[in-house]
Amino acid sequence: MIGQADPYQEIPMSKKVYLQTFGCQMNVYDSERLTSLLLLEGHKITNNPKDADVIVLNTCSVREKAEKRALGRLSEFYRYKQKNPQVMLVVIGCMAQRMGEELVKQMPYLNLVLGPDQIFQLPIYLENNKGYSQVAVCPSREDFDSHKIWEQEILPERKTPYTSFIAISRGCDNFCSYCVVPYVRGPERHRPTDQIIREIQFLTESGCKEVTLIGQNVNSYKFKGKDFADLLEMANDQTTIDWIRFMTSHPKDLPGKLIDKIATLPKICKHIHLPLQAGSDKILEKMNRNYTAGDYLKLVERMKERIGDVSLSTDVIAGFPTETKEDFKKTLDIMKKVKFDSAFMFRYSIRVGTKAASLIDDVPEEEKLERLHVLIKLQKEISKKKNQKLLGKTFQVLVDDKSKRDKNRWKGKTKTNKTVIIEGDRNLLGKIVSVKINGADSFTLFGNLGGVNFDEKICRLQL
Repeated sequence: MIGQADPYQEIPMSKKVYLQTFGCQMNVYDSERLTSLLLLEGHKITNNPKDADVIVLNTCSVREKAEKRALGRLSEFYRYKQKNPQVMLVVIGCMAQRMGEELVKQMPYLNLVLGPDQIFQLPIYLENNKGYSQVAVCPSREDFDSHKIWEQEILPERKTPYTSFIAISRGCDNFCSYCVVPYVRGPERHRPTDQIIREIQFLTESGCKEVTLIGQNVNSYKFKGKDFADLLEMANDQTTIDWIRFMTSHPKDLPGKLIDKIATLPKICKHIHLPLQAGSDKILEKMNRNYTAGDYLKLVERMKERIGDVSLSTDVIAGFPTETKEDFKKTLDIMKKVKFDSAFMFRYSIRVGTKAASLIDDVPEEEKLERLHVLIKLQKEISKKKNQKLLGKTFQVLVDDKSKRDKNRWKGKTKTNKTVIIEGDRNLLGKIVSVKINGADSFTLFGNLGGVNFDEKICRLQL
């Protein structure tokens, strides 16, 4: 829908854009890619919404809390438009797709509402905005384009030059009963293999040391006979990137071939994010997860046998409809058996339009919060014990920033996705260094430089 012209004077073609992102890694990647497009078109990026001609919110719909935060932020931004009617307010991403016209009715002052597959058209709308405002509502799920999203090959404008996300697919075909993603991001579409490899190498040549391949379910990647295991092997062999990560994996799609590649390819980080969601077969069936608790445990056992130093993280939902105390206990039992390195834990919230929304939300809110508290307490204990077993050991760490709490120390991650705070007075940014661990809590390892700088060692070997 295109709105009627407003009697404003002509707005300059080059605009200052403020972009704020909510949600998952895919949203971060989309925002970084959109930023590159805007810069290529001559627009400028500002970190202060007060200075912006265009304010853009990239939104998430996976959980109710994320939408409420975005709606609250939009209300805050409206004051800038009240002071200057020429300021454009733009909502993009999953909430835009889910709410569509409803969002425009709630907030008629919005200029643009673009779904995930339309957001890269934003520069076109800005170019055409001469003297009138526009409201564009994204199409229905059936209208998702299967190829145009990948047409323009550009490097994402990343905040950290040494790490980057790379989307290998968009959309999802799994239709877990609690999840809105298939409805807002459309059916699963896979990116051309050669294009992914080119982007990895381009990023490497621009200074990137680590890429994370992302998709709603990376395991199901397929393009012209190549599956995800093949893609990992190509990325390992055909690019000069140092480290390769990936997420998210679905437990129903993790064959032995893929496990073998993770175990043997030297550039592949030994960390797998494997959402459990629940430990009760009854609840897993209602969630439409297509595996049992037994299947999950067997898969974990195979991975631990084949990838000895594998690090596992997971997602867990507390208080799904019909979840009894016995069901919840089964989730706790699996967490104790697997001993995840870390976990993202949430209480269930209804997502309008999903199959689970038709179920009676019969677990009281207080009970959901209590179960969530128990989950968090258990995982903190497990994480702390696992991290403390690493004391005295030395790991390679990619340093990507200063410590937030102490700017005299550095922050980085191991290949197993452990956050490490490092003592050191010389500049370590962007380097892969050896760090000896001398402290640990539930979330973080602490250490000192414990050996030869990895980058320098490689350089000497090449001379």
